[in-house]
Amino acid sequence: MNILIDELPRSVRIGGTEYPVNYGFRTFVLIEICIFDSKLSDSERVNNALELFYGENTPADINTAFDRMMWFYRGGKAEKKAKTKGPSNAKRCYCFEQDAAYIYSAFRTQYGIDLQDVSSTDLHWWKFKAMFEALNEDLRISKIMSYRVTDTVGMDKHQKKFYSDMKKLYALESDANVNSKMALAKRDADMLKHVRQKFAEVGDAKES
Repeated sequence: MNILIDELPRSVRIGGTEYPVNYGFRTFVLIEICIFDSKLSDSERVNNALELFYGENTPADINTAFDRMMWFYRGGKAEKKAKTKGPSNAKRCYCFEQDAAYIYSAFRTQYGIDLQDVSSTDLHWWKFKAMFEALNEDLRISKIMSYRVTDTVGMDKHQKKFYSDMKKLYALESDANVNSKMALAKRDADMLKHVRQKFAEVGDAKES
């Protein structure tokens, strides 16, 4: 799937049936918030995410339905295979809930897009995702994401102190409760692995 030449999808095919989906950017902002909400049980996260994506027409094949949702989340890209076994040590660098104001401001500054004035149906998730990943380095949200993931090994004490201060200032509130943290570049693959491990039994239970 090529965003430059292909029409962006508004449905997914499962078992020969085409299922219309909620393809707007707000849907996936909510899905991410839902997936990482520690207050919800595993089953609640699965059910809420699928309901956000499929509405009232969630397919009976829950595992495939979840896989197709994650394919959509990745922007139509194949799942990345982990190069090493074991838990990821990548760091989570943004949160759509905690960083909402910074992300809103970045889109307004760089693209002239007021996300408050744009309907989800006018801004497809894949468009939003492409623009989010291409935000300029001098924007506040880009700097904050960089602070969160920068490795200070080899830095002098002044640089280390600066980054240590920035990491504390912009620390994600959920980091203390998250063992596997995800960086932007690795987030898609790691998120899928993380969710599959926790939710596999939930999907099997719903199918039985």
